[in-house]
Amino acid sequence: MERVYRTDLKLLRYFLAVAEELHFGRAAARLNMSQPPLSLHVKELESQLGTLLFIRHSRSVALTHAGKVLMEESRRLLASTNQALARVEQIGRGEAGRIELGIVGTAMWSQVRTIVRGYIKAHPNVDVIFREKSPVMQMALLERRELDVGIWRMATEPTAGFTSIRLREAAFLVAMPEDHPLVSESAIALADLQNEYFVTMPSAHSDWAFLHRVCQQAGFSPMIVREAVEPQTVLAMVSMGMGITLAADSYAQMQWPGVVFRPLQVRVPADLYVVYDEKQATPAVETLIATLTAA
Repeated sequence: MERVYRTDLKLLRYFLAVAEELHFGRAAARLNMSQPPLSLHVKELESQLGTLLFIRHSRSVALTHAGKVLMEESRRLLASTNQALARVEQIGRGEAGRIELGIVGTAMWSQVRTIVRGYIKAHPNVDVIFREKSPVMQMALLERRELDVGIWRMATEPTAGFTSIRLREAAFLVAMPEDHPLVSESAIALADLQNEYFVTMPSAHSDWAFLHRVCQQAGFSPMIVREAVEPQTVLAMVSMGMGITLAADSYAQMQWPGVVFRPLQVRVPADLYVVYDEKQATPAVETLIATLTAA
């Protein structure tokens, strides 16, 4: 059976001071203690290890071979211990750690992108892992503790124990080719889109499941003719005249050649929400939430 050593780290620090100074008096002064207890601590360590660490002469001290090996190992061990404790302190202050962040792709084209970028820059020792998932999948992962934070659009009643906070008001717009007849309208009724072809992202990676329900509430099921994984591909297809789509207003802040955005007559909210479990939140998560909500 492997022997378990119960040596106190203090004993190693006392030993290392003597090993580096090769003088009990100077080592004691360095440790802000008197020489007699220091000598007793070193003898205690030698007793625990069953070997001499120093050759003691009347006016000098020398390391044995075992002492030389322990000096190098003690340096590595104490340095590693200090690094570990410093990292734990950073985690406790929210300055280090890991955050599994669930997000819908459209949120990354909003102000959230700038806020999270600022957070990452201010907290370089926090590893933020982005996981693009639908709201339903994010909630499931939050419940299983596989996500720390979820960000999605539309108000959702979260599972008991989870907190939902609205980060930003937004709305869905109609994106259409620049030569579409409805471009002349200042605002468009959702029902006027019932005979249009739609280009969308898959429901598993976007807000489209929610938008599909919105269309059904307006009295029609959208005719989806194309799907693309990336939102820029969806808008490229719109520009090519393959169909129209509903997109969050953050996309209208950028120039998409051949694409025109128009608001809906009845606002369809695309508000962004952050969802998390306050009781399970680490200091890093709490800092991220505070940054998001403050902005």
